[in-house]
Amino acid sequence: MAAWLFIAAMAAVAIALARMPTVADGRVIAADRLEEVRKDGVVDMDCDAQIPINRAGAAFRCIATLTDGATQLVEYTLRADGQVVWKPSPPSHAPRPRKPASGDPWGNRP
Repeated sequence: MAAWLFIAAMAAVAIALARMPTVADGRVIAADRLEEVRKDGVVDMDCDAQIPINRAGAAFRCIATLTDGATQLVEYTLRADGQVVWKPSPPSHAPRPRKPASGDPWGNRP
């Protein structure tokens, strides 16, 4: 009888733990997303501090900093099948104009 009670208690604990959402650290998610979007001109990314992930997936927001200094809000959706869908908003401000290149290569440094 004690063995059956132990098994039933462990099953109840397992079911309760399976229903709890996982909470991901936003810094880890931001680092993962940043590696994927560097080629698109993103130099930094800051995501929500805590991102709850459940069986249906997750939804979170990140702020991407572009190479020209503009920032962009990106809404991510993590689906249950593992696919990541993103919806970027327009940049927050116009890109800064670049200084035209001179004939002196040493003079072109920022």
